[in-house]
Parts: sequence; C-alpha cells; structure tokens
Amino acid sequence: MKRMHDIDTRALGGAFLDLFFFLVLSGNSYAFEFPAAAWHRGDTSFAQENSHAALAKAIHSTSPNIEVDIVDFIDQNGNRVGLVSHDYKMKRATGLKGAFSDQYHDLLKLPKNQANPKLTPEPFMTVVELFDMIKARKEQGFTPMVSLDMKDESKNAGEFGQWVGKLILKYNFQNHVFASSFFKSNAFAAKAACPDCMVGGLVFNDHYALKYLDHRYSSLDLTTLSECTFFLGFWGKKEFSHDFILIQDDIFFQHSELADYWRNVRKVKFVGVFVYNKERFYTAAEWELLKKVDWLELDPPQMKQYLKMKECQ
Repeated sequence: MKRMHDIDTRALGGAFLDLFFFLVLSGNSYAFEFPAAAWHRGDTSFAQENSHAALAKAIHSTSPNIEVDIVDFIDQNGNRVGLVSHDYKMKRATGLKGAFSDQYHDLLKLPKNQANPKLTPEPFMTVVELFDMIKARKEQGFTPMVSLDMKDESKNAGEFGQWVGKLILKYNFQNHVFASSFFKSNAFAAKAACPDCMVGGLVFNDHYALKYLDHRYSSLDLTTLSECTFFLGFWGKKEFSHDFILIQDDIFFQHSELADYWRNVRKVKFVGVFVYNKERFYTAAEWELLKKVDWLELDPPQMKQYLKMKECQ
C-alpha cells in the first residue's frame, strides 16, 4: 500500500489534498511512519472538551491539528453562530434538560461546560469564535488541519449544515478544514453549500454489518439514537459519495481491511481513525495497524504516545 507521502495528490484531486498532504507531512521526516494526528476535542487533559482553553492548547502544540464537535445555535440578535459542543442537548455537559438552541439565545446566559467534573467548568465557545481562533493561528504562520464533526439533529439540521459549508467558504478554509457527520441532513447541506469542501462520513459501532463490507452499512450506531436518525450507512446512493471516511478505532483494529476497502472500492480521498472512549495507551500492535491510514483523532493518552514517537524518530 502507498504511504501518504507516496500518494499523487493531483490524482486524488483538489487543492485540499495538496495542502492536506503538505501540512501533515511537513515537519515529519519520511522515516516517521505514522499519519497526521489531531487532538480529539482539544487537549482534554488540560481543560474541558471542546472549550477554547483545550482547543487553543492543542493548536499551539507540536501537533496543531484538532477535531471539534459543533451544533446549531442562534444568538440573541438572530445570528447563527453555532456552538462548539459534543451534544446538541445539554444534559451530559451541563446536567440541564433540553437542547441549547431551544433553551438559550443569550450567549452570556449559557451554562458552563462541565462535561468532566474533575476539571474547572469552562464557557462554551461559538463556531464563529473557533474560526476566528483558527484564522489567528494562520496569521501566526501555522495552519491547523481541522476536522469538524457536525452533530446537530434538530429540526434546523439542514440549515445548520448549509451554514457550516458557507462559513468554511467565507473564511477560505476549504483547503484545511473538513466536515463529517452521522446525520445526512448536516452533511448533504454542507456539501451543497460548498462543493469544494471535503465532506465525509463515519463508521461507528457497526459490528454486524461490517463483516459484509457493504456500503449500505458504512455507518450504523447500534443505539436507540440510530432508530430515530438516518446515518451515513444510507449514503451509498449514487447522488452523493464520501470525500473521506473516519472509522472508530475499535472497529478498525478488528477490521483494518476497511482502509483498503474505502480507498479502492468506495474511492475516498483519505481514511482516518478516531478514538472512542479510550483512557489507555494504544498497544504496539494497534499502532502498527494505524500505519495503514492517513489521519488520526486522538485523546491525550494516545497523543502523548504519538508525540513521543515523533520526537524519537
């Protein structure tokens, strides 16, 4: 299999891939065999997930790439500004009932993010504030690769996806910011609003269907939530194709052949793996498997390993 630095980015198509491979490989010698890595929800050992503090710490690190969860939010002036939050409902991060967008509009009145009770509560930041932070980092001479996980499943999910696509265009971030979603209403709208944007899907908890490697089951969350929403497992339709795919780490470690399947059969431009509920280090065997992919989204334990390996190359 070709390693990232051996791939002809022109064949993959688009300025995104040219910059993607340049950014993720610059600073790495060709001897470093692992793909580019992003901080999953920021540096969550330092501050609350998806908070300004956690994300700022991450983009100023030696691996300045981030994965961020975003949902819809309209402020008190009627402006769509988005919210950086893993959930569109407030329960897990605040202990309160209801959805952010239904209960609040005044940003100053939002409850604080306390998803991790061991850390100091932090204010939620808006997606616009996130983009401004990325812009400021670019002006300092650093261009983070940013993975946006669009997690809005409200009645305005399509409008939100469209807004995300337009926002990427407005900031001219389409060469280094890419978006994915479990929810086709987010993803379809983002791609329609920004055809040049990279929009992809996720493979998550599909232990039964994966053995068939069937595109109809590209993503299936085996929870109550999946019964109420259409996941990317139904993206096998001809009217839309994934630009990339992100695979849950547990699934990938059991089915590493998925990397070749998505590249060769589904023709995605790159394949990534995202960590899921891991407070442990990856094993040597797992790291060996991860050499097959192009992009990683890691929590602090695995990122600590990654940076140590990079330092020792």
